[in-house]
Amino acid sequence: GSMRPLLDAGANGIRIVPKSEDSIKLGDIVSFREGDKLIVHRVVEKGVDENGVYFITRGDNNNISDSKIRFKDIEFITVGVIW
Repeated sequence: GSMRPLLDAGANGIRIVPKSEDSIKLGDIVSFREGDKLIVHRVVEKGVDENGVYFITRGDNNNISDSKIRFKDIEFITVGVIW
């Protein structure tokens, strides 16, 4: 329920595989692995540190952001939703 009301049990995301770090923008909804779970959250920050480009994500209904993730961690960008 972290992405409600946009994404819930009845929603199906239309996803694409990102081609580069530049193809991921603030506000995009991305999918990444956390252990054996596929997490779908919105990009709320994009920056550069000593290890390169990073992304900070957060579920729309969450108060706390996720840890930094890298381009290699991101599997998909959600470009549409069908209910």
